[in-house]
Amino acid sequence: MPPQCPCNVSHSQSDCHNSKECSRSHLTSLIEMAATELEKEKQFSWFPPACYQLLTSIQGNSQCVDCGDCDPQWASVTYGTLLCLRCSGRHRSMGVKVSFVRSIHMDSWTPSQILSMLEGGNAQLSSFFERHELSHSKCQAFVQRQKENNNGEYIKDLTSVRYETNAARFYRNMLTKHVNLLKNSGPYKGREESRKKAISVQRQRATAA
Repeated sequence: MPPQCPCNVSHSQSDCHNSKECSRSHLTSLIEMAATELEKEKQFSWFPPACYQLLTSIQGNSQCVDCGDCDPQWASVTYGTLLCLRCSGRHRSMGVKVSFVRSIHMDSWTPSQILSMLEGGNAQLSSFFERHELSHSKCQAFVQRQKENNNGEYIKDLTSVRYETNAARFYRNMLTKHVNLLKNSGPYKGREESRKKAISVQRQRATAA
């Protein structure tokens, strides 16, 4: 049975003649439900359902940010990204100052941690790494050269190469600042509105300076 269209109970999404408006309406409803969830509790036993739907709709989040495995169920709160079980172990080994790891369904979550996930995203971090010469292919080449220069032994793995850099530190610090700004800006209104808010604050600060 085809999925029901979020804009009208009488037809399926595949039959909808206004799919863009349909999707936007559905996203708006999800954001409103997520905002309500975030206002309810100071700590959640697991990732709230509407927030989780938003999380999985973010570009790139259907696959592990590091290895590409499907349906990742672990997270690096520090970067707002989703990870598979194997890669989550690698992140844990780097320590919480580099990457704070949580299970989506088995760990408790605070509103701030959830906001970090909703404002991050796998595609967003991957694009950032690409711009800073930290793509998978370039880091893998570095690891291979390292192996060849050390009698076949790895000194650093691919994960460490990427996340223990100044660029990665800059990214996690900026995400933290962004989330702190949102915490004091009223109910959550989605990624698009939060970015407008951040730009507005930056302009105000520039004008004041």
